[in-house]
Order: sequence, then C-alpha cells, then structure tokens
Amino acid sequence: MSEVLSYNEYLLVEPDGTCKGFTDYEGAKSYVNMYYERFIDHKIVKNDYNDLTDIGGEAPRVNICTQAGAETGICKIYKIDDFIKKIESDIVFEEEQEEIISKLIQKDIDFNINDYNLDLVLADIESVDIMEPYGEMK
Repeated sequence: MSEVLSYNEYLLVEPDGTCKGFTDYEGAKSYVNMYYERFIDHKIVKNDYNDLTDIGGEAPRVNICTQAGAETGICKIYKIDDFIKKIESDIVFEEEQEEIISKLIQKDIDFNINDYNLDLVLADIESVDIMEPYGEMK
C-alpha cells in the first residue's frame, strides 16, 4: 500500500474504545485531563458531595482516578502513523484495511476500535507516555 497521509498525528483511545484524532500532543493530553475532570465531577455529584473540600481535597481526586483506571481502563494516546503501519501489516483483507485507514486519516475521527476488534493490534503498539510527575520530586 502507498504512503498514507493522515490529518491528525495522534489517536486518543478512550477506555470504551472510542477514538479521537489530534494534530498535536498537547491537545490530546488536554482532552485526557478534561475526560478525567468530567469523570471526577460525575462521581462527586453521584455521591452527593458539595465539592472536593467536602471529601478532603486532593486525595479523593487521586482515589477516584485510580479507581476509574482499575474499573474502566485508561485513555491512551498512539501515533496514528504507527497504527496505520500495524494495520497494513496485520490485517489480512485489503478491503478491511482500506476501510479502517480511511476512518483514521479523516479530520474528525468517528471510530471505535471495538467495532473492528483492533484492541489486540493496539496492544502491539507503544502508546505515547502522558503521565507527568505527581507530588514532590526529590
């Protein structure tokens, strides 16, 4: 297959398999932060807290996010070009390759990896590290 040019450089995969494309790393990272902020806000409302000071400040935020990661999985960011290369090498049927790649190269990616059972393909691709140091660094 010839060289494919995608609009976005990064692919964000949410725990439920929903994918979003981003042209830059910082945009993808910001989306992940907002994803978890919305998750935290939902947990606070669901558990009838007034705000985070009602449950002790920063520690519960860490606990909620840790629990979210354990229960639902985590958001991961991949380089789209790496994913496309892996699809070209691992997916046997050319028609399926073309369908998946055509979705990945669009500006607004509307795609779910679970629709094509691509979780195993993604498992062989190194994700982009989005974790930053937390707390005091020594």
